[in-house]
Amino acid sequence: MNDEPKNTLNFQSEIAKTIGLKESIILEFIKRRNSVELDDLIDELDFISEKKIKQLVDRLLKLKLILNSTNGLCLKKDTKYSSLEKGSRKNKISDGWKPSKDVYKQLNNFEMSEDFINQKIPEFMTYWKDRKDSSFSWDYKFIKYILKEWRFEEQKLHKESKKTQITNQWKPSNDVIRILDLAEIDRAFVDDALPEFILYWKEKKTTSDIWNSKFIAHIKNQWVRYKNLISNPNRPSKMNTEWSPSHDCYDVLYLAKISKPFAEKQIPEFRLYWIETGEMRNCWNSKFIQHVKYKWHNERGDSKNILSRLKDHEWAVNYKN
Repeated sequence: MNDEPKNTLNFQSEIAKTIGLKESIILEFIKRRNSVELDDLIDELDFISEKKIKQLVDRLLKLKLILNSTNGLCLKKDTKYSSLEKGSRKNKISDGWKPSKDVYKQLNNFEMSEDFINQKIPEFMTYWKDRKDSSFSWDYKFIKYILKEWRFEEQKLHKESKKTQITNQWKPSNDVIRILDLAEIDRAFVDDALPEFILYWKEKKTTSDIWNSKFIAHIKNQWVRYKNLISNPNRPSKMNTEWSPSHDCYDVLYLAKISKPFAEKQIPEFRLYWIETGEMRNCWNSKFIQHVKYKWHNERGDSKNILSRLKDHEWAVNYKN
C-alpha cells in the first residue's frame, strides 16, 4: 500500500545534481501528469515564482527534455531523461570523453558557440576525474556545468559592453558633485582637476563603466594631498631667493602628468613675481602648484579650454591661504 501523499514529489538526487533542483521538480511534475498547461504548473508549484517557472520551462524546452504540445507541456518521447532514473548504471568519466552531438545541438539553442563549449571540456573532465565520481549521464552533467559557465560569460560580456572610453565631453554627475560638496571639497578645485582626470584616462585608453566612482576617488586623493600641503603651522613668510618647492609638490604635479624638469623651470619666474609683491603666506607650495599647472596648460595651447576662467597671473591670487 502506498501511503505517499498525492502532493508529494519524489525524484532521484542524481537528476537534481545533473539538471538542477527546480528543473527536476518541474520535470517530475510533468511526468506524473503526462501533460500539463503552463498556467496549471504555475498554480500548483506556487512555492516557485511565475517568472522563475517560465525561465525553467524555457530551459527544459531548449534542452529538449520536454515538448510544448497541443495538450500542454509533456515529456519528449525520445528523451534521455529515463537514463537518469533509478536502475540506470553509473559510470566514471573516461579519458577520451566528449559530449555527444545532441549536447551541441541543445546548447546551440542558447546561442552558445562551439569554441566556447570545446574550451570548457578539459576543465570539466579534470574536475570530475580528480573527484573520481560517477554519473548516470555525463552529457547532462556537462550541460548543467556549461550553462552555468555561459551565464557567467554572458554577464561578463554584458558588463564589458557597458564600458566606454572617457571623452572630452565627460562630466561628473550631479550626485558626484553633491558627494564632493558634502566632503567640503572646494568646487573650484574640482573644476580644475577635471581636465587632468580626462586627459590621464584618455591617454591610457582605458574603458570603464564607473567613471563617476573613479573621479570621486581621484578628487578625494588629490584634495588630501592639497590640504596636507597648505596645512603648515609655521608663521606666514615672504618669498625669498632660496625658496624651493617640497617633494610633495612634485608628487602632486606628477599625478597631473607634469614632469619635474618642467616644474623646476618655473621656479625663477615664480620667485621673482612673489618677491616683487612682498606678500606673506603660510604655504608657498600650493601656490606653486597652481602656477605650474597654469604654465603647463598655457604652453600646450589648451589654457582656453581648461583654464578659461583664469587670466594672466590669476594663479597668483587663486586659492589664497
